[in-house]
Amino acid sequence: MARRGVPDEASRLYLRLAYSLDRRSRKQDGTRLVPWDLDPIRLPPFASWTEIREAHRRLARLTREMPNGFRKEWLRDHLPSLRMLIDMLQGAVPSLPNQVRDLYSLSPRPAKEEELESLRARIRRLLHVSRDEELRAAVEAWERAHRVPGDSVLLTMDKFLREARRGSRKLFELPRSERARLVPMHRSRDSGYCQYTHDFQSRVKLNVDLPWTWPGLRDMATHEAYPGHHVHQSTREYEYLEGDFPREAAVSLAADPMGPVEEGLAENGMIFIHWDRSKEDRLTILLERLRWGTEVNLAWMAYREEPRKEMLHYAVHSGLVDAQQAVRDVNYAARRMWASYAFCYWYGTAMIRRKYERVAGDPAFFDVLYWRPYTVRGLEKAFRRL
Repeated sequence: MARRGVPDEASRLYLRLAYSLDRRSRKQDGTRLVPWDLDPIRLPPFASWTEIREAHRRLARLTREMPNGFRKEWLRDHLPSLRMLIDMLQGAVPSLPNQVRDLYSLSPRPAKEEELESLRARIRRLLHVSRDEELRAAVEAWERAHRVPGDSVLLTMDKFLREARRGSRKLFELPRSERARLVPMHRSRDSGYCQYTHDFQSRVKLNVDLPWTWPGLRDMATHEAYPGHHVHQSTREYEYLEGDFPREAAVSLAADPMGPVEEGLAENGMIFIHWDRSKEDRLTILLERLRWGTEVNLAWMAYREEPRKEMLHYAVHSGLVDAQQAVRDVNYAARRMWASYAFCYWYGTAMIRRKYERVAGDPAFFDVLYWRPYTVRGLEKAFRRL
């Protein structure tokens, strides 16, 4: 049973659109378009694409007529995303630049090669490698040396979840009942994800078929749970129940302008709880950053229809990955409907990290970043007040 009612037609239209698109997407290819819903409610789906498009037009009109404020801005930011998801589910795949702009409210730019080279230079210094051609081999050797045996992956991850939870509770007053429970996952194309339900509970699913390093598991623990997605959703649920939170914002879409905030926050999780002091943690943070920048540029290469051989070469040498991971990265970039999601990690992380470094540990930073359902524009506006 829903804990809050639907206050008006705009909220009802948004929720029916989100649920209708999610239902059609699941029926089409199994893709969930509503990964998180803080307060599920039964509403009748729209019966046809004509009804869906008319509902979008009505929602746009109602949004224009709203008084200025957070809710109007939130809905206004989501209207292009909804329109594009409608187009995509009807078979029209928008160009990569249009996806980045309309789905995520980001500027469609590649990752700068100078920044990627700067990341590789920092990795070289940590590994004491002087020559570029030796760097990938050094990274592979480091990863082999830090590999976790398959039968120890779950135990190691569980240990890091508990440690990260203690670190996160120094930043947030979380309910005593909140928990993120670890669940193994097999034969999945995902490395892992946070399945937040409600009442401050999550299942963190981890693909135990993949090779894991222990620093990589630390990164997963912070990204998916503490202080990443699980904590983010927990604070938003509290605000939804107790504070000023639009009813329709209880739903997170798989592709919307909250995505860069959600992924950028989670990617900075290790830094937030000060897991950036050891060589292993610093190297993990740098490699993650480098590989998402590489993935952004692979998406551009796929958009330009560059040869697969060149993309594989770029994945290996830019991202410092082995051949198997390069194939996975190139396959991701070739998914024309979803490759644009890589931009959420690359640009969302940078936006949040820049502000975090500027405010030098001001606790008000976390009060702004968490709790409310910010879009990219909404968070940028809130950051300007810090």
